[in-house]
Amino acid sequence: MNQAEQAHAATLARLHDLDRAIVNHSQWMARLNRQLICGGQDTRDDLADDAHLRCGLGGWLHGAGKADLEQEPGYAAIEIAHRSMHGIARHLLETQAAGHSIAPADYDALVAVAARLRQLLRRMEQELMERLGAVDKLTGVWNRQAVHLRLAEEIERVQRTRQPCVVCYVDLDDFARINENHGQRAGDQVLKAVAAFFAAHLRGYDTIYRLGGEEFLLCLPTTDLDQAGVLLNRLREELAATPFPFEDRDIRLTASFGVVTLDPIFFIDETLERVERAQLIAKTEGGNRVCLWHDELSLFDPGTD
Repeated sequence: MNQAEQAHAATLARLHDLDRAIVNHSQWMARLNRQLICGGQDTRDDLADDAHLRCGLGGWLHGAGKADLEQEPGYAAIEIAHRSMHGIARHLLETQAAGHSIAPADYDALVAVAARLRQLLRRMEQELMERLGAVDKLTGVWNRQAVHLRLAEEIERVQRTRQPCVVCYVDLDDFARINENHGQRAGDQVLKAVAAFFAAHLRGYDTIYRLGGEEFLLCLPTTDLDQAGVLLNRLREELAATPFPFEDRDIRLTASFGVVTLDPIFFIDETLERVERAQLIAKTEGGNRVCLWHDELSLFDPGTD
C-alpha cells in the first residue's frame, strides 16, 4: 500500500469512527430528552462530574478520537461544546431530581449547545469526506462515491439495532425543460435549492446524496416503508408547491420518488437497482408520485395514511 492509499484508508477509518460517535450522540440526546420529559431514574454517569467522559461520544473523543483527530480543525471546539453540553444536562437533571421546574432558558441553552456540537461534528465529517472526493461540489451533499460507504454503515446499523431503514431514489420531473427554457445556470441554482429543500425538510440524521444530473438518493434510518410513504408523499407535495426563484421569475418542479427498505440480504447494488426501478414506475405513471417496493411495486395512496 503506497502513501496515498494509506492516507485514504486512514481517513476512511476515521470517518467510520466519527459516524459511530455521531450516532452515539444522537442516542444520548434522545435518552436525555426522554428523561427530562417523562422522568424516571437518572443514570449515575449523567450526574457525575466527569459525565463528558462516560458517554459513547466522550469515550471516543478522549480515546481513539483524540489520537486520530486532535490535530483536525474543529476538534478543540467539539471537545469544549461536548463538555459544556454535559454540564448543562447535569444541572437540568439535578433540578428535576430536586423536584423543581426546569427553566425554559436552561433547556434552551442545552438545545443550543447540542445543536452547535452536532454542527461541529458534521463539519468535521464533511471535511474528511471531501478528502475522499465524496462531496458533490455543486450542492454540498454527498455524491455517488459516498453511497456505498455510508449505506454499508447503515446496513451494519440495521443488523445491530434491528431498526428499519429505507432509501429513496428521487428524479426531478422534466428537468431538461428548466435548462432549455432558462439556461444551465438556472438549472444549477435549482439543483442547489432542491438539495437545500431536502436538508430543511428531513431529519438531521437522514442523509442526502446527489447521484448525478437531477437524481438524488435519500436514506431515512429508523423509518419503515409505510412511514416513509407518508413522509415522502408530504415531501413530494411540498416540493411541488415550492417556488424556486431565479432572477425575476419563479421556477416550479415536481419529482418522482421510488422507495425500498434497506435490507441486509441484498447487496447495495441490488438495492440501488430496486429503488431506481421503483422510481421509474413512478415516472412512467406520469411523475409527481411516490412508488413503494413492498413485495411488489405499488404507488403510494395518500388516502391510506
